[in-house]
Amino acid sequence: MKKNKAVVWFSCGASSAVAGKLAIQKYGNDVDLVYCDTGGEHESNMVFLQDCEKWYGRDITILKNENYVDHFDVFKKTKVLQMPSGFAYCTHKLKMELRDDAGYCESINIFGYTLEEKKRSIKLEEHNIDMLCEFPLIDEQVSKADCLGILWKEGIKLPLMYELGYDHNNCIGCVKGGMGYWNKIKIDFPEHFNKMAKIERELGVTVLKFRSGKRQGERMYLDELQPNMGNFQKEPSIMCGIDCHLTIDRFKGKGN
Repeated sequence: MKKNKAVVWFSCGASSAVAGKLAIQKYGNDVDLVYCDTGGEHESNMVFLQDCEKWYGRDITILKNENYVDHFDVFKKTKVLQMPSGFAYCTHKLKMELRDDAGYCESINIFGYTLEEKKRSIKLEEHNIDMLCEFPLIDEQVSKADCLGILWKEGIKLPLMYELGYDHNNCIGCVKGGMGYWNKIKIDFPEHFNKMAKIERELGVTVLKFRSGKRQGERMYLDELQPNMGNFQKEPSIMCGIDCHLTIDRFKGKGN
């Protein structure tokens, strides 16, 4: 089936939601809105998605890799948390493979990068010179705070992760998170923390390393993480998306 001229990669995040609105204003019916359901994000995402559909007056296509229940299932079945390059393997299985197969390699790919993420957008284009990209929020000088304000004015309630203080809406228990993040997950979602801790021990791999002391540089299992370790507020924002691991060849469906 012929794909539309443009596609918005909707993430159930505030910025991609506003980017979707701008894309519809520009392309009308000649743009698709697509969401990759990882199975590991908070259930409030679906309410947010439905609210955005009402705002758009358009349906959002949902893609799901039926081989995996969620990111934890990816870890258990593939026995991989992160690759040596640092990219999260769950992103590849739950998002990238779906995007490869969706057939949008010749469409304009629209991303919800905000004004603060201009360097991120430049990096994406530099590494994927054959992919047509648009960043409407950057073009319109829209910040992350602006996106939150726009949704608030529209009466659209944000997913729970934002209300809990996370600045992203990724899977609960992201392997790219730091010590402070995992200590917060332990408080907010103890069952997810314990599930990841168990998987680490089963696979003999970890998402964290000791930063100081006699064990500096060694693996740190989550069940070794102390409450005073890390600083959630000062840790870098966790990026999970097409720039987590995407090469030109992969986007065209080549390679593994």
